[in-house]
Amino acid sequence: MKGLEAIEADAFFYTVFEHLGYDFRHYSDASRNRRLAAFVGRHRFASISEAQGRVLRDPALLTDLLATMTVNVTEMFRDPLVFSKIRTEILPRLATYPRIRIWIAGCATGEEAYSIAILLDEVGLLERATIYATDIDTESLRVATAAIYPADAMVRATRNYQASGGERPFSHWYVAKYDRCILSPELRSRIDFFSHNLATDSAFGEFNLIMCRNVFIYFEDMLQHRVERIFSESLAPFGNLAIGPRESLTEGGRKLFDPLDRRLGLFVKSRHGRP
Repeated sequence: MKGLEAIEADAFFYTVFEHLGYDFRHYSDASRNRRLAAFVGRHRFASISEAQGRVLRDPALLTDLLATMTVNVTEMFRDPLVFSKIRTEILPRLATYPRIRIWIAGCATGEEAYSIAILLDEVGLLERATIYATDIDTESLRVATAAIYPADAMVRATRNYQASGGERPFSHWYVAKYDRCILSPELRSRIDFFSHNLATDSAFGEFNLIMCRNVFIYFEDMLQHRVERIFSESLAPFGNLAIGPRESLTEGGRKLFDPLDRRLGLFVKSRHGRP
C-alpha cells in the first residue's frame, strides 16, 4: 500500500483498537497491510474506509478480520527438531518440579499445545502439568477446544512425531471417525484455552516454559520487545522460551534471554537480564 491507502490503513487499525480493543498498530506494516487488502478484496468493499465502518457495526465481519489478521500455518510437532530438543533437554528439568506450568502464546487452532501435552504424557508428566494456550482469535480457540482435526492432519502429525524421536503409536492419542480425528480427553483436560492479546494484555502467572513460535515475524521491534519483557517477567528462574527457528530476539530481548539453541529458537531466562 502507498500514499492514501497506507494512511487509510493506519486509520483503520487505530479505530479498531480505540473502539474494539484489538491492537494491530505495531504489527509489521507489510504483513498487516497485505492481510487488510485481502480482507477488503474478499468482502468487495469499495475502500478501506468502507470496511472500517462495516467492521465496527458487524460482529461477523470482526470475527473474519481477526481470523485474517492472525492466520498461522500450524501443525502438530511442526519443526520436529525443536520438539526433539524439548524432549531431551527441557523435559528432564521440568520433571524436577512438583507442578509444571506452560504457556503457549498465539496457539492458533491448538496443534502446538496438544503436541506439548503428548510429550509430557510420554514421560509421565502430564498429570503434573497445566498448559495455558492463548490466542486473540476466538474462532481458532473454538477449533482448539473441540480438538477435532482432519484425518490427513494426523498423518502429517504422525510423521512429525516420529521425526522428533517419538516411539509410541501416535494413534494412542486420538480416535478416528470417518475423515476426522478426535484427540483424547486426557490431553484436552490438561489444557486451558482462552483469549489473550499479546499487544495489549499483561502477564497472568509464572511459567516454566513459554512457547510463542512464528508470531514475532508479524511484529515491529517495539511490540516484539514489549512481549519479550512480558515473557521474561512470566518465566520462573531458568525457565525456557521457544520462538520460531526463523525468528530472532530484539537487541533488548537478547539481554533478557540466553541461548539454549539459537538455531532452533530455544532460550533460557537470563539471571542478569534487564529490559
